[in-house]
Amino acid sequence: MAIGANAQSRVANEYTDTVYTVHPINQDQFRTLIAEWDARDWVMRSTRPVVVDFYADWCQPCKNLHPILQELAQYYHGEVDFYRINVDDNSDICDVFQIRSIPFLLICPLQGEPQTVIGLYPQQEYIRVINLALGIEK
Repeated sequence: MAIGANAQSRVANEYTDTVYTVHPINQDQFRTLIAEWDARDWVMRSTRPVVVDFYADWCQPCKNLHPILQELAQYYHGEVDFYRINVDDNSDICDVFQIRSIPFLLICPLQGEPQTVIGLYPQQEYIRVINLALGIEK
């Protein structure tokens, strides 16, 4: 096995373990775990649907959203993977997705284009939107 493939395997295992939480990643890890974000055609790499939270440490609504997403990661227990990307450290991907306001959720189904949710809402609204976007009946 090539060294690069082994390293990629370790990264994938680290972020797709059985601990259902919101994993912090960067824009390069997004490419490896979710999709090639600057490609013309959206092609998922993940084997499960994904929700990505674009946030900033200084953003109070983002801070309020984080525990909601932690609970949702438990609620979806392995049916959906949850990640978060700090917008201050990952400007290239923010430009591609035209992120101008946070919190910004990117909901990525296995088939079709990603959908977005901007702002802070009650937990039930996130469940409704995620289920609708991903075609999950829960």
